[in-house]
Amino acid sequence: MKRVLRYAGEALVIAGITLALDYVLTATVFAKQKRALAEADAGNYTVYTPAPYHHDLIPNRESTRVWGNLIYPWKTDQYGFRTGTCAPGEADRSREAIFVIGDSFTEALGSSYEDSFVGLMACDAAKQSKAVWNLGVASYSPAIYHHKIRAAAQRLDVRPSEIFVFLDLSDIDDDANIYRSAADGTITTTYPQKPMSTFDLGQFLLNNFTSFRFLYDLYLVSSFSHWNSVGYNRARWTIDAKLLDKWGRRGLATAAGNLDKVVDICRQWNCRVTLVVYPWPDNVAAHDKDSVQVTFWHDWAKRNDVRFIDGFAPFFREPAETVLQRYYIAGDVHFTQAGSALLYEEVRKAINADW
Repeated sequence: MKRVLRYAGEALVIAGITLALDYVLTATVFAKQKRALAEADAGNYTVYTPAPYHHDLIPNRESTRVWGNLIYPWKTDQYGFRTGTCAPGEADRSREAIFVIGDSFTEALGSSYEDSFVGLMACDAAKQSKAVWNLGVASYSPAIYHHKIRAAAQRLDVRPSEIFVFLDLSDIDDDANIYRSAADGTITTTYPQKPMSTFDLGQFLLNNFTSFRFLYDLYLVSSFSHWNSVGYNRARWTIDAKLLDKWGRRGLATAAGNLDKVVDICRQWNCRVTLVVYPWPDNVAAHDKDSVQVTFWHDWAKRNDVRFIDGFAPFFREPAETVLQRYYIAGDVHFTQAGSALLYEEVRKAINADW
């Protein structure tokens, strides 16, 4: 027993010395990389602001952000919309306006603006003297969409000719279980609002210890990590009958009611609505091509004279393992550059006659 304790004590001493050396080397030899990571980590906490419709992006903010092991540039314009190359500016408000709304996929977490599907749409539209404005913000849902659309039109003093809604699978969970709309139009959540913590132990270890960063990067590039992108109830409600019965159908009905309000806005403004759905890794792994997310919204779009784009389809043209590794960020549910491009191409084909 004493021998075991002695070995354990020696192991702890060696580990402590190793971590101390790692910390010192990271702070000196790798100081530049450490500073970049720390700045990117801080950028995650300084880009969102409260709004009557719950939250929005802070205008005129430029920083780098971190998503997993990805560091990417992030910028907003004077109106609080994410911006980059091909994004419209003040001089483009006279152009035909197109609004794109959605959640973190549309804001494009983990991606530069230029590599996102909205950025690709913006470059395509700019060639035709059209302006694509990105209204997407992480954690948005249909409960917020119609409020943000009206607020954006007021900020810009424009009326869009078309509104693209990129409807996420998590939107159904959000509308069923998270967001509540008050009588005065403000949006609240079912859980207490807590200030976003400025300290994250995991991020601290990644930022300050090169060994942790190395092991984390090694984990992310391993093929096994892609299968950690599955197992989320926010996507599995389409393939799990219990989740569908528990809140999925209720969420679909609530989201449909909220999207009816987007359609009503477009009828007032004489514009067009296009609805796009797309899969999470869970749907790909489960071969959920003809998902309830596809069939329900296809029928809703037909009833409401809304153009519908099935963004599930292109993610089922290759084996599931290939799709997960190529089109989704390792260990995450968001798109890689290739995934955004794949969805953009499907949208582009559907609207080609108009654009």
